Order: sequence, then structure tokens, then C-alpha cells
Amino acid sequence: MRTRIRHGLAAALAVSALSLTAACGGGEAEGGAKKGADKPAATTSAAPTSEAPATPLTAAQMKAGVLEVKDLPSGWKTTTHEDSSTVYKIDKPECDTLAPMLGGDIAGSTKGATADFAVGNNDSEITQEVVTFDGAGAADYLKKLSGAVDACPSFTSEADGTKMKTSLKKITAPQGADEALAFQLSVEVAPGMEVKPNLIVVRQGTGVMRFLLLTDPATAEKDFDGLAKLATDKFVKGAQS
Repeated sequence: MRTRIRHGLAAALAVSALSLTAACGGGEAEGGAKKGADKPAATTSAAPTSEAPATPLTAAQMKAGVLEVKDLPSGWKTTTHEDSSTVYKIDKPECDTLAPMLGGDIAGSTKGATADFAVGNNDSEITQEVVTFDGAGAADYLKKLSGAVDACPSFTSEADGTKMKTSLKKITAPQGADEALAFQLSVEVAPGMEVKPNLIVVRQGTGVMRFLLLTDPATAEKDFDGLAKLATDKFVKGAQS
């Protein structure tokens, strides 16, 4: 599937009806399970500390927190995509914090390492990014993002003059980090055609990791649970190194 959600989900959802139809007829990822949307909503967070962490993660810590192909189940391969300059606009001000999920950078953050992986002919795709903040910036970002997810079950996004109906719902986030927020996006890329990537945004100290999985809806829940946990554990370990 030619979906490009690149570097912290910062590429255009440039999916044509032709390529989407071809992708939906492609191979399935391994395993099978009920749809992830059936899971109860959950956000995890650790007990608040008395003092917010102030030191940003180093470049080495951010790099150590990103998955490598050797960390993934067999069948995954490293891929690369061109960066997209597309900027997304959202029709509701209370949803603005969600715009970087579609395309763009997180204001106030410093970029770290990124990674992209795929299975087969891009039948399933992973994109991951780690960023860091000064002071309490990471905690503030997670708070704003969680509020936007709660306030914005649906909205319209626009990029390059194209409007797309978008909805989201929280899904279960893996344990192990200071905070974690997981949700599923549903983006109508053409009339009657949607892509439904699952995402997790994780905070450890002053660092934030964003992870996206786009795969067959029939296996999305099982695949996402395992891969999101792998990504979370490695990010936490890297941030603490």
C-alpha cells in the first residue's frame, strides 16, 4: 500500500483509489484476530513524580530507543521513504494537536532517530520516530494529545486541497512506560475507502516515541499488541540507558 506516514507520521496519506484497491487484495500479515476497535479504550501512565524531568534525551539514547529489523518477527525488512512536505489542516481547533499524526513535526520537540519497515509488497508497514523535549514538554504534549483524542472522535483533515473524513478511537496501550496512549485512525482516502492505522505515543522521561502500524484489519489487533510492546520496551530501555 502506497500510504506514506513518515517520520512521526509526518508524511502525506497519499493513497490513490487504484493503489488502495490493489493493496486490499494483497497478502495478509501473519496471525489472525478480532479487530482492534473491539478492545476497550485505555491510556496508561505512571504515578506522577514530584519533579518533572528536565534533561532532554541524547541522540544516542534516542537512537537506542528505535527498533531494528533484528528486533522484529521474521518477514519484516527495512524500508525508506522520501520525506513529505505536506501540511495538514484540521477543521476543529480542539483537534490541532492531532495534526502531526497526519503530517508535520511536534512543536517544541527535537527530532531523534526514525525507522521504517515493511512486510512483503508493503502489505504491512511500520513507521517509528523518537523525539525529545526540554523540561516538562514531553508530559505536556501527552496531556494535550490525550485531551485532543477525547475531544475529537471525528474531524475533517485537508492537505493539498483534498479533504478527508477522519475518525479515531482509543485502544489498549502496552504497559511499561511513564505514559502511553494508543488509538486507531480511520481516514477516508476515497469515497467508501478507508485506511485504519493503529498508533501508540509513548513518553519516557523527556522523550516521546511515536509508532504506527498499518496492516490487514483482520490481524491488526494481534499484530499491533505484540509490535507496540516491542517498540515500547526498546524505547524505554534506550531512554534509560
